[in-house]
Amino acid sequence: MAQKSPCNAGTDHKPTSTNLKFKRCIVKISGEMLKSTSTLFDTLMLDYITKQIQDVHLLGACIGVVIGGGNILRGRDVQWLNKVDADNCGMLATIINGITLHSKLHALGIPVRLSSGIPVQGVVDRCNPFNDRREFDRGTVFIFVGGTGNPLFTTDTAAALRAVEFNADVVIKATKVDGVYSADPEIDKNATRYTMVTYDEAITKNLQIMDLAAFNICRDAKIPICVYSLTQQPLPHVITKGDIGTLVTDGGKQ
Repeated sequence: MAQKSPCNAGTDHKPTSTNLKFKRCIVKISGEMLKSTSTLFDTLMLDYITKQIQDVHLLGACIGVVIGGGNILRGRDVQWLNKVDADNCGMLATIINGITLHSKLHALGIPVRLSSGIPVQGVVDRCNPFNDRREFDRGTVFIFVGGTGNPLFTTDTAAALRAVEFNADVVIKATKVDGVYSADPEIDKNATRYTMVTYDEAITKNLQIMDLAAFNICRDAKIPICVYSLTQQPLPHVITKGDIGTLVTDGGKQ
C-alpha cells in the first residue's frame, strides 16, 4: 500500500487521543440500520450514528462513512426491474441517506463533505480522490454515497474502493451482530465468535464477511476489516482499542 499521510498534518485538526489504533478509517453502515419498524428513518438511530461519528472525529481520526440504501430500496431485492435499473435506483437511495446524515453532522458544526459515485448537479459532486483526499487529511468527515458509481457492485465494494483511494488503515463494517461467527448465532446457539481471523481463513471457512469483490480489494491492499455491532459496541472504542468485534487481517502484526 501507499504510505499513509498523517490525518492531522498541517491542520488544526488535532487528536485528543495519542493512542489511536486506527487513524484513517472507512466505516460501512447498512441503510437498513437507519430504518425503524414503521418509517424509513429511525431518528434516534440517526442521532446515535451522528454522535458516534462526532466522537471519532474529536479523537483526531480521519473518518469516511459509506452508507447503504437498504432502508429505501435495495437493488438486488427489486425483481420487477432489470438489474441495472434496480441497482441505479439503489445507488440513488444511498444519496438520500447521505444527505440526511450530512445534515445531522453539519448541524453539530462538524466539517463534513458529501462525495458520490454518481454526481447529482446542485446536490453532490462526483468523488474525486485527488481533491477529496486533501480535505480528508485535514479531518473533514466524508459521507460517501452513490456506491461505486456503477451497477452490479455493492456498497461493501464501494467501502473497500474508498479505503484504497483514501489510504485508510481499516475498513469497519457496522452490523447488527458483535463480530464474525462460525455460524449464524441466531440459528446456532453454539456458534463461536472469532476475535481475529486471516483473509485466507475467512475464505476457507466461508465466513462471508463481505461480498467477494470487496473482500479481495481489502485482501490485495492488506487493509484490515473490522466487523462489530453498531448498537452494542461504541465506534470510538474500535478506533482506540482495535480489539472489539472481529478483525480480519493478513496474519501479520497489527
